[in-house]
Amino acid sequence: MATLYTGGTIRTMSAPDATAEALLTDDRGHIAFVGSLAEARDRAESMIAVGGRGVQERDLAGACLMPGFIDSHSHFAGMGQRLTDADLAGCADFDEIAARLKAFLAAHPLPAGGVLHGFNYDHNELAEGVHPDRRVLDAALGDIPTVIAHVSGHVIICNTALLKLVGLNRDAEAPEGGVYGRDENDDLTGYFAETPAIMPILMHSAVMPRQTLGDLAEAIQNDYASHGITTCQDGATAPGYAEQFVKLAEAHQLKIDVTCYPMMGQDLDAVFESVGSYASGGTSEGIQYLNHLRFGGVKLFVDGSPQARGAWLSEPYMPLPTSVHSNEPAGYHGAGIVSDEAMRAILDHALERGWKVMAHCNGDQASEQFLTQYTAAYHASSRHNKIELRPVMVHCQLTRHDQYARMAAVHMIPSIFVSHCWFWGDAHIKNLGFARASRISAVHDALDYNLPFTFHTDSPIVPPDLIFAAWCAMTRITKQGVELDPAQRIGAWDAFRAITRNAAYQYGEEASKSTLEAGKLADLTILDADTLAASADSTEAAARVRALNVLETIKEGTTVWTA
Repeated sequence: MATLYTGGTIRTMSAPDATAEALLTDDRGHIAFVGSLAEARDRAESMIAVGGRGVQERDLAGACLMPGFIDSHSHFAGMGQRLTDADLAGCADFDEIAARLKAFLAAHPLPAGGVLHGFNYDHNELAEGVHPDRRVLDAALGDIPTVIAHVSGHVIICNTALLKLVGLNRDAEAPEGGVYGRDENDDLTGYFAETPAIMPILMHSAVMPRQTLGDLAEAIQNDYASHGITTCQDGATAPGYAEQFVKLAEAHQLKIDVTCYPMMGQDLDAVFESVGSYASGGTSEGIQYLNHLRFGGVKLFVDGSPQARGAWLSEPYMPLPTSVHSNEPAGYHGAGIVSDEAMRAILDHALERGWKVMAHCNGDQASEQFLTQYTAAYHASSRHNKIELRPVMVHCQLTRHDQYARMAAVHMIPSIFVSHCWFWGDAHIKNLGFARASRISAVHDALDYNLPFTFHTDSPIVPPDLIFAAWCAMTRITKQGVELDPAQRIGAWDAFRAITRNAAYQYGEEASKSTLEAGKLADLTILDADTLAASADSTEAAARVRALNVLETIKEGTTVWTA
């Protein structure tokens, strides 16, 4: 139904101070008018006169209406972890990990052939200061196949029963780009790092079979929508999941827009062929959603995570304490996952096919490899619309000033995981030293080069809360209250531009989303206060953002979540 909104602050996001008195949507899910209340009412009457079904008037009662938020990188399918797996966030030690797994198992008995999964443990917060190993899980769970995932998503720990289930023993060799942890006797410890090592194990062991993606889709979308998000992503669609997303769309189970990026390591041509009409090019001439779904590009993994010491650095990590057993060599830099030659082949093929490329790059050496290889592939390509492909460097935790300076030449967009400042800033100080850690998520560098940077949640790694990401960009405070480089802070306007206008541009959807203008989709979020209310004091402005609450989320004119 067509709706006229008034009685609050309407932030159009077309300019820092741009507001409107009223906004009118039509009954097709688009914005019909933005401007004065008098003209909006005239337009509403005209709509009714030409056959409209009526127009309801909504009093915002002082709330703030703005464009729906756009998550520029997350893992829709992975969000199922938050519903099906034992949450180990905040565990203080190995004993608490064991206790939570046992409690979860008691409340959720495994079906025949099931595997117990836990997620979100963080060795940086454990009293032991190290990752658990298979013996810790063996002592707690015995013969129950069990796997737990590190909060970064780049490390898993398996118990002995699971190793037997998937057929791994001491003779197993790690695939290229993956890590198999071993003890002093060369036996597997149950530690596995990086996608090439992790994915075969997870695909073999699967999550508990009693719930499918279709069973979880409504709850996952409500999680996104409760944070004002109207467009999200499956940022590394694993083998076998493309067909599950198509089934969701065919069954009309999607109510917010989802863009899938099949991950490297599978036959990408076959994936795009299999999804048929849901394949949508990375250029503006081909972008479209069908039943709120599209396959918009491909995902590369270039390195791991800095909090798990897997990011690929040009300078070494700080040495671990001598009390911590580690396989790290002296001067450990982390490592890349894919060779220059293999990456170039993937990029050449992606440009030929017109696929947008998203590349996971945390360390500065990973950023260098992707930027160098994409630049070479870009200049070698004769594709006429390659300018519009807008490749994305995802995470950018240690991307350097000189690397931001080179991105615009190939139309590359940095999508910055700025929530790292709060969640792992303290771990980065330990792993990198204060000088390097202080520059993580260097958002102001991206702003200085006029790059259309975006923020993302990487959910389920952290909750899908883009307002919190904006606050992190404004404050750069760690959990322990340490202030990271204040020169990299930005203001509220630039922070919210990153999750609306810039994010739509990253997807190539700026013509239909991101600002409140006539003709665009009525993708809206209603907040309990004005996000950009004037304040000369940056601390006060940040506190105001931190206190914001989402009241309602509207997708194409239809309410999809309300508080």
